[in-house]
Amino acid sequence: MVMDPSQTFSISATLAELDNLASRIPRGATESVGELNYIRGFILYRAGRASESVPASIEALRIDAGTPFLTKAERSRFTYNLASQAEDIGDWDIAIDNYRKAIDLFENNPDFSDDQRLGTKERLAFCLHETGKYAEAMAINEKVLQAGETLFGQDSEKLLVVITDLAQNAYKLNQPAAARRFLERRYSIATKHGNQSHIDASLFQLGVLAFEQGNKSEAKNFMDQRLKLAKESGDLNRVHDAEEDLQTLREKMGD
Repeated sequence: MVMDPSQTFSISATLAELDNLASRIPRGATESVGELNYIRGFILYRAGRASESVPASIEALRIDAGTPFLTKAERSRFTYNLASQAEDIGDWDIAIDNYRKAIDLFENNPDFSDDQRLGTKERLAFCLHETGKYAEAMAINEKVLQAGETLFGQDSEKLLVVITDLAQNAYKLNQPAAARRFLERRYSIATKHGNQSHIDASLFQLGVLAFEQGNKSEAKNFMDQRLKLAKESGDLNRVHDAEEDLQTLREKMGD
């Protein structure tokens, strides 16, 4: 019932049933304890209760490592889900550890696509960046980008996230020229696909970078271009955000 995505059930009632079962598991029935934690972790994952799901999931995988009870597919997906939930709550060490494990489990596994493998590496790099490991994150992202270009094409919209991350990696590593190249490429690809959020963010970040490099007039040009595109779109929220950021820039420039 729990594993069938078409089924609906009461979260609280099912968790209460698991608590009842837990008290009846014989001492030494390690596999049963593992299975119970696996089901509890999965239910809490489906309920979006990551902070509760993570401990149960960790315990299930710990037991599985010593007394295997999961199938290869179950282990792979559960490990990824644990990493994703840990990322959601900012538990970076658990996220990084389990993304690394998921990458190994996904390798040469026909149940997972090249797209999924690259996406998992991308998430690992994001978590590494969040812990200040910018160089390692950038090295992974560069490989993801190269593989993504081969898989999707040089101008694919699917490359926008990793290119954005690379710009952030370069910025943190004090490589402004590299950061600018990535932002310009992001803007180019976003423009080709009409991706407004990436267009606006690219122009904003290019403006910030130019300002920090002392190029005030260029920074204003980027912000003006963003406002112009926002007005052309007719999106009032977009216009408001662009005007607000332009005003902030003017204040910093002393205008």
